[in-house]
Amino acid sequence: MNPTLNPDWLDHLIEDPTITDLCVSAKQVTLDRGKGMEIQKEIPWDENELKNWLIQLLAKVGKSWDAKNPYIDANVKLPDPFRLHAVFPPISPNGIMVSLRRLPQPSQVLRWAKDPFFSVLRQIVNRGETLIISGSTGSGKTTLASELLSTVSQDERIISLEDTRELAPHHPQFIPLLSRAANADRFGEVTLRQLLKQTLRMRPDRIVLGECRGPEVLELLQALNTGHRGTLATLHANSPREALRRIELLCLLSSGGVLSLSAIRELLVLGVQWIVQVERTSNGRVIKDLSQIAGREGETLLLRPFPRPLL
Repeated sequence: MNPTLNPDWLDHLIEDPTITDLCVSAKQVTLDRGKGMEIQKEIPWDENELKNWLIQLLAKVGKSWDAKNPYIDANVKLPDPFRLHAVFPPISPNGIMVSLRRLPQPSQVLRWAKDPFFSVLRQIVNRGETLIISGSTGSGKTTLASELLSTVSQDERIISLEDTRELAPHHPQFIPLLSRAANADRFGEVTLRQLLKQTLRMRPDRIVLGECRGPEVLELLQALNTGHRGTLATLHANSPREALRRIELLCLLSSGGVLSLSAIRELLVLGVQWIVQVERTSNGRVIKDLSQIAGREGETLLLRPFPRPLL
């Protein structure tokens, strides 16, 4: 194998636009076309060839790894853009494991538009209401967010906050900001929480949080209660109710117990209007349900399911 090129079998898979995820080791490839992971036949390279290919690929984006950090995240071009994650021995006893996620590109083609809920979500977003997109890994949350943002009026300024760039709406005023990990000397870290504070000074019409996972969630809820509307955010959860519980937990952890659960729920009721649940099924990715946050009854947040539209 020429170490300066992708092997032919890998090029063939990368060029297939139906494949969203590739998981590669020295012995096996699994891939996802939207209906679950498929095991491919054994592949014709060994651990050293995989390592050489990976070193060359990471060098192009200025990345490396060492014994202190036996894992890495990077955006790479193969030539299509992919998000790459790799883990190395000793934390990976079976050898180097590479996971590739195809990143969406700005497009005027709305793949989610065929779903009966899409027109409702489009109206919600264009009214400037806040929407949380909930679902499991690979369920299509980021693609749905990008396509909804593509429908926003072109005179609105959209600023996104992500750890790795994945959102790609077709919009002239879309501005991505990326967090940054600390270097080997533990300097230079820029967190999503810090980015959010900068965003509030950048005259955003809409703030988009690539994924709710840390203390930035509480900052976002506070911003939503001070005039910043029309926000989109994604979250890993199995249902709208679980999504609310996860946001509550993240806020409690962020506040260090200073904020009560009742206060957090009040922020949620006033700041977030809708939660949509997306799911990957054997027939592809679908919008499972849409729920409106309809207020509180005592300490319980009320969720009102929106009826499935008829096409």
